[in-house]
Amino acid sequence: MQKTINVYLLVDTSIYAKQGLPKLQKMLMGIHRAKPFMPTNTKLHVIGYNDNARLLDLSKRITPTGNPMLSVGLDTLDTVIRYQRKYEPHQTKSVFILYTSGNVAEGWKKPLNHLFKHREFAFGLRYVVIYGKANKYARQAFMKFTDSQDKILHYFSESRLYSLLKVLMTSKRKTEPYSQKYQKRRRI
Repeated sequence: MQKTINVYLLVDTSIYAKQGLPKLQKMLMGIHRAKPFMPTNTKLHVIGYNDNARLLDLSKRITPTGNPMLSVGLDTLDTVIRYQRKYEPHQTKSVFILYTSGNVAEGWKKPLNHLFKHREFAFGLRYVVIYGKANKYARQAFMKFTDSQDKILHYFSESRLYSLLKVLMTSKRKTEPYSQKYQKRRRI
């Protein structure tokens, strides 16, 4: 059985995103165009957040409104992860990309700590893409999200996502023959 690769995009659609909206829209349209070329077992989940969170359609334009309530987006991400785990039990490593204007409202610590209790999030590949200027408080949230300064980027192209998914697919395939060989030995 082929395992599912989940890609979660958490997109800041607040009023602060207005300045970087052209750059954000360009990145998201690139991912939308690359979607047919991704491995067949890839599921793309796009969550837009401001005062409320909702699943987004990448082909539609984003209209920035409200405040950058990262906590609302993280709560929705938690719900989507639990849903995927329930209905798609065979999964490989997940990819999480937070697209942000660089502003974060207070209240993000508790939902983010709760996300780390999920195996998918704790062991997943986590990136932050900033298309604005981040303040000190926001940088603290981004470091907690990624656990590494190297994963806080200013651009994340569709070709980079595609190559990341290819690496995940090939690393999974390399481990399968070993596990099958190991199972045959145990049966004997």
